[in-house]
Amino acid sequence: MSGYVTPRHRIYFDYEACPNANGCLKCVDACIKNGSNCIGYVAKETPKTTGPDAPKELWDIPHRVFSWYMVRCNACGKCVEVCPKKAIRLVKAQRPVPRAVVHQAPDLVMCATLKDGTKVTPDFEG
Repeated sequence: MSGYVTPRHRIYFDYEACPNANGCLKCVDACIKNGSNCIGYVAKETPKTTGPDAPKELWDIPHRVFSWYMVRCNACGKCVEVCPKKAIRLVKAQRPVPRAVVHQAPDLVMCATLKDGTKVTPDFEG
C-alpha cells in the first residue's frame, strides 16, 4: 500500500532558550486548549531510580518539549504567542493541511469504492 503524505506545519524549539520545560509548559497547555494537542513534553534522560539522587517527584526530572503528530497542527500560533522565552518557531505549510492521511491501494479509489465503482462495505457482524 502506498501513501500520499501531505505537507505539514513544523514547530522548532530552541532548547538553549528553554533548557527545562518543567517551569513553564505554557506551549503544551495552549496547544491542548486550542484542540491540536501536538506539543508534548518528555524527560530529557532516564532518571536514576534508587539512591540519594533519585527524583522524588516528576517535577524533579528535567523535561523538554517536543512536537508530535503534526497532522493535527492547525498553525494557530498560540504556542509561539505564549512562550515567554521566544523559544518556539512555527513554519506554516505552503498549502492547507488536511486532517486525514489518505492511503491508496492499487485496487481502491478513496476509502470504500473499487475502480469499477463497486461499493465495499465491511462486515462487522461476522
